[in-house]
Order: sequence, then structure tokens, then C-alpha cells
Amino acid sequence: MFTKSVISFCELIAETVIIVSLSLFSLRVFLRLASFLASRPWRRYRTFTVRHRRRWGKKTVEPYCSICLQDAADGEKMRRLTACGHCFHAVCIDPWLEKQSTCPQCRAQIPPVPPEYPLVALFVSPGVIELFTKEP
Repeated sequence: MFTKSVISFCELIAETVIIVSLSLFSLRVFLRLASFLASRPWRRYRTFTVRHRRRWGKKTVEPYCSICLQDAADGEKMRRLTACGHCFHAVCIDPWLEKQSTCPQCRAQIPPVPPEYPLVALFVSPGVIELFTKEP
């Protein structure tokens, strides 16, 4: 009798440990996925450095900045907007993106900047976050 109750108690503890472990593992996976989805920096634009390469006589199209009206030189930082695919110099487009949320060439909407704390933004509304993060 005592042996059966000890065995059933051990089985209960083992089941509880397994359930808690699976719950923690799935919560950890969910939080990593949520953090990745909420803080993807590539949603607005991709930054790249221009490298001029010629492939067996084929001339590749050089990126052109329509803000300063110049071709990109070798080694310059460019940003390609994900909404429309237009390229601009990083120093040209950054001031524009601070003030506007559209492409300067085609006026396509650019997604907003990801929040500073992406996981908090998933569960709390932006007004509440601003209420507690405003400096007096």
C-alpha cells in the first residue's frame, strides 16, 4: 500500500515537471519569435555598401540617389526602402525619414520605427507606454 502511494506520488511529480518544462520551453520560443517579429530592423529599409563589380563584360546598374542626384560611388552606404525598392544615400535619406514616413520618390508608405521595447509593445498599448516613458 505504501509502495503504491509512493510510486503514484513520484509519477505525479514527474508529470508535473514535464508539463512545467514544456510550458517554459514554449513560452521561451514564443517570446523569442515575438521579439524577432516586433523588432525587425529590415522592415523599413536595408543598408548596404556599394561595391562595383563587372562580370565578364556585363555592366551592372549603379544605384542612383534621387535626393542628391548623384550615382553611388564605391564604398558609400546606401539604403534600399523595402516598401518600394528605391535606393538613396544613407546621409540623404535619414533626415527625410526623421520627418516623413513616405518615399521621397514615389510617396509609398514606409512602416514606422520599431518600438524601443518591442515585447512590451505587444502587450501594452502605446498610450500607456508614452505615459510612463515621458520625461517631465
